[in-house]
Amino acid sequence: MPLALGDYESRRGAPEVETKWEIDWCNGQEVIIERQTAIAVYTNQAAGIVIRQEREWDEEDDTFIVLSTPEAARRIIEAIQRELAAIKERAK
Repeated sequence: MPLALGDYESRRGAPEVETKWEIDWCNGQEVIIERQTAIAVYTNQAAGIVIRQEREWDEEDDTFIVLSTPEAARRIIEAIQRELAAIKERAK
């Protein structure tokens, strides 16, 4: 079993090091991926593309978005690509 930092420092004669971390889950720079509910994408029996988001603990049902035409799906994809490009541009 690996030694904790505090154990290693104690064996070297250094003072104990406090290893307890406090994390700001809303604004902390340590948080690299925020909470994301599960999202599924599939085709239904009517050949529509379904985007389904898993319900939260306080919700009765999953959320559904049904794109009934290929053109609707393309427009969603284009909008997402546009927004990703804008994010990338702002990050420069």
